[in-house]
Amino acid sequence: MTVPISKTSIRQIISRQVISVAPETPLDEAIAIMADARISCLVVAEKKRPLGIFTERDLVRLANRQMTPGSRPIREVMTSPVATIPVSLSMYEAYSLMLTNRIRHHIVVDHGGRMLGLLTQSDLINHLGHEYFVEMRKIEQVMTTDVVTVTADLTISEALAAMAGPGISCVVVEEERRPLGILTERDVVRLVADAIDLGSVPVGGVMSSPVLTVKVGTTVHKATLLMKKEHIRRVVVVDDQGHIQGLITQSDIVKGLEGKYIELLKEIIREKEDVFQQTARELLDKTVYLDNILSSSINMAIIATDSAFRIKYFNPVAEKVFNCGAAAAIGRCALEMLSLEDISPLTLHQAREIVQKEGKCLFPAHIKRGGGSLFYDGSLSGIQDKQGNLVGFVLMLNDITERRRYEDTIHHLAYHDALTGLPNRVLLNDRLGQALASANRTSTRGALMILDLDRFKDINDTLGHSMGDLLLKAVGERLKGLLRKSDTVSRMGGDEFVLLLPTIGSAESAAVTAAKVVTAFREPFVCNGHTLNVTASIGIADFPDDGKDAETLLKNADIALYRVKEQGRNNFQRYTVVQES
Repeated sequence: MTVPISKTSIRQIISRQVISVAPETPLDEAIAIMADARISCLVVAEKKRPLGIFTERDLVRLANRQMTPGSRPIREVMTSPVATIPVSLSMYEAYSLMLTNRIRHHIVVDHGGRMLGLLTQSDLINHLGHEYFVEMRKIEQVMTTDVVTVTADLTISEALAAMAGPGISCVVVEEERRPLGILTERDVVRLVADAIDLGSVPVGGVMSSPVLTVKVGTTVHKATLLMKKEHIRRVVVVDDQGHIQGLITQSDIVKGLEGKYIELLKEIIREKEDVFQQTARELLDKTVYLDNILSSSINMAIIATDSAFRIKYFNPVAEKVFNCGAAAAIGRCALEMLSLEDISPLTLHQAREIVQKEGKCLFPAHIKRGGGSLFYDGSLSGIQDKQGNLVGFVLMLNDITERRRYEDTIHHLAYHDALTGLPNRVLLNDRLGQALASANRTSTRGALMILDLDRFKDINDTLGHSMGDLLLKAVGERLKGLLRKSDTVSRMGGDEFVLLLPTIGSAESAAVTAAKVVTAFREPFVCNGHTLNVTASIGIADFPDDGKDAETLLKNADIALYRVKEQGRNNFQRYTVVQES
């Protein structure tokens, strides 16, 4: 019998054989490790503390940008910060995070932040138990219908351009809408590790073939068993004529479980409501037994009132929340208490109307205290007598301030660089997408710049990585001071920064900004008593002239940066077609 996910700890299911590498590991060596071990990711760690992660998806993006791995350290291209979760989480909580973060790998750490293992979609699916599929859902209900297909004569590079799009982990090779084979992220790792010429070799020569398929009408249960048996993450869905109809992946299955997850949530809420309703019905009796139960409620403020909202019960937590003793509160109107804390009485009136119709109303509450803010989940329930008449209300406030702060911290870490606090790759891509859409809509112009510190490695080698980190922070601060508030300064990893100017008057405007940055970097940085001289090289790509999508702009700005370095560094250059010829 499978243990319910609400009670199963992820400690029991995580993969503990995690392959990790040091930040300075050459990228070509790291890719060879992934290919030999047939794994989907490498954790970049130092002293058992995860610093970043490098996945098959990251390699696809690098290959699409035609960047050869070489001996560059993996820290320059890893995704950082990495999503970590505490080992104390239940599968119920881990599943919730996997739905929220929409990523396939979570690194599991102990209370000290040291790596214990890896939790993947495969781990979650293998341990949820087949009873979650007894409703026999069909694959049409969860599969992806927008399948990216290519023909066998296309080169690998052309196929990679399609795979580099968001959320695309493979392309299906087809002929007359029938699947001939498949090219996955795992295949790309193998091809790059084997140094295959991606620009000349056709997909048909390297694709995985034959491709596993299931027919429309197959149950999710059966498709899951097939994927588990064959150790694969995706299956092509075809109709009776063998024509491609869709694709079902592990991600689709995890999302398909959301219905069961919501059912579990509802069951837990129903159980809690039964307890609270029973407590509310007995509250008016003021028994010693009930008094002790409510007084021992640790984090929840509980206030019971009559039908006119006159307070009849006020527990110790409520005394702390409202800065008022129970003796002073009892007999007063609850609306008055809420008004003093700037919680709108109108909200409570509206909640009362909902309670009269539905029995209970949930609402958020926000209280300012000592220059800070406290956040609560509020609920108002009705109290009924033995004849079913509404004779009062129970107001409960559950303090979620720490949870809100934790969520805010997690959200910030997900979109900002851990060292400099600047926007990371994820947030940059989001803002760049918005800028491109705005430029297309309003026929305006913008610019993207890639900035690289000249000979930054020398500072790390001579003064150590700690001094290098101080310099990177100082560089981030100087860049923010040079650009407008509407511009974005992002750190992509290592000593590479990206500057996004969502609107510019002309191409010359971007050049003026780049010149200002290059000139400003000729002034030394002072870090921890050390005077550091470091210059900057900048490659510029304008949009829409130099590209109408993020991948093209980054690629062209990188080409322009490479030209600057070829010509001696400490300068800037715009991308031009002439340079390409």
